[in-house]
Amino acid sequence: MTCELENKDVAAESTQEPPAAAAPNPATARQAAFLRCGLTAVALGALVATGAVLEFPLWFIIASTLVVLATAALTYRSEVALIRSATVRGRRTRTLVAVALLAASTATFAAVAHLHLTVSDERTGQTRAAVAGKAGELTAGVLTYKAPTVEDDVAQAKSHLTGDFLDSYSTLTADTIIPQAKQGQVETHWEASGASVISAESDSAVVLVFLRGTTASAAKPDPTYLFSSVRVRMEASGDQWLISQLEPL
Repeated sequence: MTCELENKDVAAESTQEPPAAAAPNPATARQAAFLRCGLTAVALGALVATGAVLEFPLWFIIASTLVVLATAALTYRSEVALIRSATVRGRRTRTLVAVALLAASTATFAAVAHLHLTVSDERTGQTRAAVAGKAGELTAGVLTYKAPTVEDDVAQAKSHLTGDFLDSYSTLTADTIIPQAKQGQVETHWEASGASVISAESDSAVVLVFLRGTTASAAKPDPTYLFSSVRVRMEASGDQWLISQLEPL
């Protein structure tokens, strides 16, 4: 009798079906969807804000955005595993998804910032090299004139000036320099002996220019040698540099 009961129990156990897999949890699915959309939105918002503050080029921002979106797409399979399971394993998957997306976003920001700063440093270095020589050349040209061609010399100098300095130079030359040059047959020649950039940005710079020159006139035909140094502020206008301030030291 005992054997028969045991056999019946075994038969009942063998015919019992395994428990069905747990159905996906709608709440977990919503959490996963919110997680993915929320983190992607935060990453993209932070990227655009960072790019605007640091003045990243537009193509940098677009490329970084594509990287974030691609990362979000690659994590989709992991999120599918989360949606189908509400177990501890699913929660770990959710954590990994969050970490992966945030890490990718951080790496993207770091790469873009590094590239932006590298390009900015290179651009500043190029500006310093170009503006140093240009400041000396333009300053010497503005101060050089001859009596027979003084009006043409002044007109040429004006083409390299801008802002309030252009107005003050125009007044000074019209009221003083041109009349005196013609009356006294004055000839002045300057050249830059050196230049040192005090500060430089992509569209402006301040340069210390060292000058040496000679001057002669009808009353003193023998040249008089002169030395001077001036602080020159340069402003970029299109593809050329203009003097916006000239301060003798």
